[in-house]
Amino acid sequence: MKPSDFQKTIQCQFECKLKKVVKGIIWNYRKELRRRKNKEISFSELPDITVESLATWDDYETNYTIFNVCGIDIKVLDDELAEALKQLPEKNVTMY
Repeated sequence: MKPSDFQKTIQCQFECKLKKVVKGIIWNYRKELRRRKNKEISFSELPDITVESLATWDDYETNYTIFNVCGIDIKVLDDELAEALKQLPEKNVTMY
């Protein structure tokens, strides 16, 4: 059974509108890509000093060895230094 002329007309109109919508979506997508290309920059292209200013560092109590000297808690990050301070007699630690 052949479609009538009316059905062909409706089908052609639908296909035409569908093509316009798809072209519009593609155009908007390309426009967005151009906008991003002009506005955004990748981290690899940034200078090191800028990347370092954006960085955040987590600071946990477990990363430190804490020594109480004259009633003040002193945090020591370096493990080798902490081991050396632990081996010192209490008298030498509180002297300074």
